[in-house]
Amino acid sequence: MRELLWIGLRTAAGLCSIFVSVRGLDGAYGIEFRLNTLVSVLYCAIPIASFFIFLFVKAPKLEVALHAVIAVGYLCTYSILNWRTCAELGYCGTVASTVLETLRTKPVEAAFGVVIFCLATLFLGQRPQNRPIRFSLRADKG
Repeated sequence: MRELLWIGLRTAAGLCSIFVSVRGLDGAYGIEFRLNTLVSVLYCAIPIASFFIFLFVKAPKLEVALHAVIAVGYLCTYSILNWRTCAELGYCGTVASTVLETLRTKPVEAAFGVVIFCLATLFLGQRPQNRPIRFSLRADKG
């Protein structure tokens, strides 16, 4: 049962990670890199790294930490770009409302979902090892 839960959590983390990375690639297609070049590059590069971290980082604590950096970095860069857009168009409320609005977008929620799922697998423990089933053919005397 524990192994199935571990597999389910890792699968959910992987799917969310793929979604975040694909949205990062999709964001690179239509973004204007001449305005706020650094933020624009980070906005595309940070989410793309999510799936590669999921695939190649095998230390669970390091993976959770890196995914947390990805999620917070993605929230920050996405919020900055949202603030830039709404400020240009004149409909911004406050910075906090812009950040909260950005937090409710599916890619950012998925980035934090990866952190939550990876953290849950960390608390669940390492992946259960396949242990051979031992049968005894001896008759117990007693």
